[in-house]
Amino acid sequence: MDFYLILKTLQRRLWVLIVFPIIAVICAVILVLRMDKVYSSYAHLATGFTADDAVKLNDESSNSYETNTRFTNVIESMNSLPVLSLVSYKLMLHDLESDMPYRGITDKQKEELNFTLTPSFLNKAKEILKARAAEIKPLNTSDPMDYNLFDLLKAYEYDYESLSEKFTIKRLTTSDFISVDFSSENPFLSADAVNALCAEFIRYNKVLKGDRSSESLEFLESVVRDKKRILDEKEALLNDYKVNNNVFNYGAESESKISQITEYELNKEHEEKNVNALRLEKATLENKLQNTTQLNQQEVVQINQRIIDLRRRISEITNTGTEQERATLGKLRDELQLEISRLDFLNEAKDKDESADLKTQYEDVKLKLQIAEANLRAADQSLRRLKYDVSGFATKEAKISELQRDVQVASEEYLDAQDKYSAAKNKALVVGSSIRQILEAQPAREPEPSKGILIVALAGIGSFIFCVTVLLLIEFADMTIRIPVRLERLTGLTTIGSLNLIKIKGFDLRKTFNSKATDKESGTFVHFLRKLRYEVQKSDGKVFLVSSTQPQVGKSFMIICLSYTLSLVNKKVLIIDTNFKRNSLTKLLLPITDNRRLLKRGVDDKTLLLNGKDAEEEMPEDNHNIIYKTEFKGVDIIGNIGGTDSPSEILAGRDFKEMIANLSLQYDYIFLEGPSINEYSDSKELIDYVDKVIAVFDANTNLNHLDKESINYLKSIKDKLLGSVLNKVQLKDLSV
Repeated sequence: MDFYLILKTLQRRLWVLIVFPIIAVICAVILVLRMDKVYSSYAHLATGFTADDAVKLNDESSNSYETNTRFTNVIESMNSLPVLSLVSYKLMLHDLESDMPYRGITDKQKEELNFTLTPSFLNKAKEILKARAAEIKPLNTSDPMDYNLFDLLKAYEYDYESLSEKFTIKRLTTSDFISVDFSSENPFLSADAVNALCAEFIRYNKVLKGDRSSESLEFLESVVRDKKRILDEKEALLNDYKVNNNVFNYGAESESKISQITEYELNKEHEEKNVNALRLEKATLENKLQNTTQLNQQEVVQINQRIIDLRRRISEITNTGTEQERATLGKLRDELQLEISRLDFLNEAKDKDESADLKTQYEDVKLKLQIAEANLRAADQSLRRLKYDVSGFATKEAKISELQRDVQVASEEYLDAQDKYSAAKNKALVVGSSIRQILEAQPAREPEPSKGILIVALAGIGSFIFCVTVLLLIEFADMTIRIPVRLERLTGLTTIGSLNLIKIKGFDLRKTFNSKATDKESGTFVHFLRKLRYEVQKSDGKVFLVSSTQPQVGKSFMIICLSYTLSLVNKKVLIIDTNFKRNSLTKLLLPITDNRRLLKRGVDDKTLLLNGKDAEEEMPEDNHNIIYKTEFKGVDIIGNIGGTDSPSEILAGRDFKEMIANLSLQYDYIFLEGPSINEYSDSKELIDYVDKVIAVFDANTNLNHLDKESINYLKSIKDKLLGSVLNKVQLKDLSV
């Protein structure tokens, strides 16, 4: 729906847009005149959240998010049930004890209460309210007396819901101040309520923070005690380990052991050199002794062997030797004597033994070697013992370092807990002191502006907008076709005309076209018929099929009216009623007929249809056998007997196309009516016999999926489709 259509729709409902806002404005004026006067009072609280003159325990700075959060927490706390309950107690006590109460209750309200306001009840109520105010506790609705007090507060409108609606608590822009406003019918009540809220909140805030601080101090004190106990345990473990391992100064002892290891390493190296030297000297002496003994023994053996050989030779020569050999006996005996002398010399030298010195030296070296090896073993044992002690020092030192770290961590945790405890203890001394009331509320001298003009304006504008919205929703919710523009948008077919809804009962077509007719409905109908006649004349067709997607859309009535309109311009029109399912044209134009002269199945009237003559029957006055004249001059009709047969069945064996061609020579226009395309296929069978098709739609119907299928079929015939006509349009919709 475009803007123009919206304006036209609203224009049709202009009386609604005028009457309802006027009624709303009148009601608003009455309401404003009956409104009570309202007095407002306000006070300011300084929070100290953004100021630098507050007592600070550290140099911490807060960002804007934290500041906004703190303001939000304060405002929500002031709006909370405990704080507003304290205000309601104070106001209720004032009205019960003062000679000039702010509010009272009517007799009707007293009757609605489940209890009687006796003096004893009121005295008990005062005691309970004072006790609850001192204890900062809300009423307990499970207690019968508290429940009655709750009803009493509600009757006075001092309950939580009533007060929270009247209080306005907000931060003043980005300042450090909070504004508290209260509106009521009594200026003194407004001022007292604001001051009571500020005072009770400050008291509640101090008590609440004091309790939280006490809980924090107790918790931190227990943490300090635990950290001190852990520190003592860690120090005891360290001291016990030192005592059990006889360690007083691992650093000095470790340096001493390392010095001893260095000294023993040097001694060991010296002893190793000494042992190696003595071993070398011992080996040398052993070689010398072994060589000397071997030489003497070898020479003695050789001399003994020589003596034996000489004696055997002398004995052999003496016994069996020749003279020549015997001559050598003297020489052999001299050699024997020489060898015996040498043997005696060697034996004497053996008694003296020149290797005695070597043996003495050998034994001395051997003894030194044993002493040196013993010293080396002693040095090696001492060195291993020292190294073991030093390796034990590393293990013990690691253990001591671990214990010392534990002691250090425990000490840091203990000091940190002490710092937090001290900070919390100091903070508890100044808790709640930052929020204070800097501006006390005063009773208002003049009531607040009633804003009556604004209320009346809003009532008028709001009701107007509401009416416009409702009307547009109704228009959008209406899915009927209603207007030609919507028909084109919904179907995609070109609209060649529209006809407004007209009362058929008592309708006189001739009188309607009388120039003296002043009826707007009739005049509009005639105007639209003439426009439709122009579209038909402008087309290049002579034979037209008038059909529709749905039944009972007014096709027969439109064909009769259009035919009469064409007859007024001296056009001869023939109407062929091919709607065999509903032969409305036949019934309207031929109330009394001879069924033998109507289209029906099984009659061979090919000659009649082709030539329009039959010699054996009496000819009608227009010389056409099945063509009837109607009451309208220039308009004839061929009727049908009706039935369930389709056009292809009824026209079987008849050259209907040739008949139409012959008739078109005698008539300017021929109109055929086809049944609804959604229900029957008759219209599809008749399309081959016509030049143009006109689709008729009812303005008061909705298009369904069958209509969409039929519309797609109409689009498929392309050039044969002249367009669509919207029938039964409401006269009020024609201006849209």
